[in-house]
Amino acid sequence: MIDEHEKVLTETLEKAVTIVSAVDERYRDAAFPIILQVLVRDSKISDKNAQTAGQQKAEDTKLHPNMSVNEFFRKAKPDTHPARFVCAGYYLLHTGKTEQFTIPDILEIYGKLREPKPKNPSDVMNQCIRKAYIIDGQATVDKQKTWVITSDGDNFVEGLLSDNTSSNGSSR
Repeated sequence: MIDEHEKVLTETLEKAVTIVSAVDERYRDAAFPIILQVLVRDSKISDKNAQTAGQQKAEDTKLHPNMSVNEFFRKAKPDTHPARFVCAGYYLLHTGKTEQFTIPDILEIYGKLREPKPKNPSDVMNQCIRKAYIIDGQATVDKQKTWVITSDGDNFVEGLLSDNTSSNGSSR
């Protein structure tokens, strides 16, 4: 049993090293622990029955697939561009729209919200990366770099949602 466990950990570590080697060098140190964490979490899920894992993931999701982006943002109340970027990534992931997103995907959400777009979206994305809320995706879409939300990003948004739900409009 221990030998099998060590083998899985070794394979997971090797996979993390391989993935990180493809990441832009300036993000590698921040990306490695996040990628390793995701891979370890995924390997634990794969040990469970796939149907049970799918049901649990659906229960963990705080969003209904048909929830409007406006309704979600009213609940989360992000007050900065980086917070809006992370919320947009969370919304896209947890409503089943997409797991990987591009900056134009985020800016499309800004349009639906009728929010003023940031002057420098790349700078906002870099702020999200520095906070480890978003990391590089593994593909490009229409020649655009893709991004994925991390578990830290998920936790950040869920914190916004729970803070705003539990405060019931009282000032913080």
